[in-house]
This record gives sequence, structure tokens and C-alpha cells, in this order.
Amino acid sequence: MDDVTSWDREDWTGASLSRFEGDDATFNACLFRNAELYNARLTTATFIDCDFSGARLAGSNLFGARLIGCKLLGVDFTDDIVLTGVTFERCQLDLASFRNVSLSKMQFDRCSFREADCTGADLRQARFDTCDLTGLFLQGARLGKMDVRGSDLTGWDPRVLDLTGVVVDAEQCLQLAIALGVVLK
Repeated sequence: MDDVTSWDREDWTGASLSRFEGDDATFNACLFRNAELYNARLTTATFIDCDFSGARLAGSNLFGARLIGCKLLGVDFTDDIVLTGVTFERCQLDLASFRNVSLSKMQFDRCSFREADCTGADLRQARFDTCDLTGLFLQGARLGKMDVRGSDLTGWDPRVLDLTGVVVDAEQCLQLAIALGVVLK
């Protein structure tokens, strides 16, 4: 597998792919559901329409990877995974765990994070462009200069979150003010 640079529609559901190497490779419509990708090297790889739901990525290196249209439902990103420079576009990250993970300066474009767990995460200067952040768990997260313009903030409670420096649009500002109990006349 080391010399292959492109995979199309491969099904690795439930497979053990420990120490898998796919640096600079392209993965198109591949299935990694419930796969074990422990210590995988996938730096600067591109994943298009792949399904990682339930996959275990402990110790994996995704430095500079690009994920486009991928499903990562319930994936746990907390176990020593390198995510520096990773970009997510149109990905489903619902129920994923980013507990205490640094997502600082990362870019998420049109992604869904419904009920994902970012408790204690570093989200400073991260950009969530037109994302669904409904029910996102943010207790203890560092949010300074996080940009959430155009994203759905349903369920965000500004009474318990430190939103200092978070960049929002006018509609979101109104939504957060109403959540604080402000009466607009």
C-alpha cells in the first residue's frame, strides 16, 4: 500500500489498519467505518466523500490533510491525534469528541457539529463558516477570536459560556442577546 497514491471506493469497514501509510494520497468514497487506524500516517492526504464513522484514530497524524464531504460521526479525536493544518469542508462531525483538543486556527466550512463535544478544547481563532453548531458542548473551551459567522448557534447559552472575543454576525448577536433575556423593543 505504501506506493499507492490514490484509492477509489475501497471498503475498509472494521479493518485493522494500524500504521497505515497514506501520505499525500487521495481517497475517494472510501469506507473506514469502525476501522482501527492506530498510528496511521495520513499527512497532506485528501479524503473526498469518505466515511470514518466510529473509526478509531489514536496516535494518527493527519497534518495538513483535507477532508471534503466526509462522515466522521462519533469519531473520538482526543487520543494523541495530530490535526495541525487540517481543513474540513462539508463534513458531518456530529457526536464527535474534541475534548481538550487544540483546534486553534483551524478552518471548518459548512460542517455539522450537532452535539459534538468540545469541552475544554482550544478553539481560539478557529473559523466555523456556515456550520451547524447546534448543541455543541463548549464548557471550559477557549473561544477567543473564534469566528462563527453564518453558523447555527442553537442551544448556545451565553450565561455559561465565555464568549469574549467570539466573532458573530448581527443575527447571531440578536439570538445571543435574547438567550440572555434581553427584551428588544
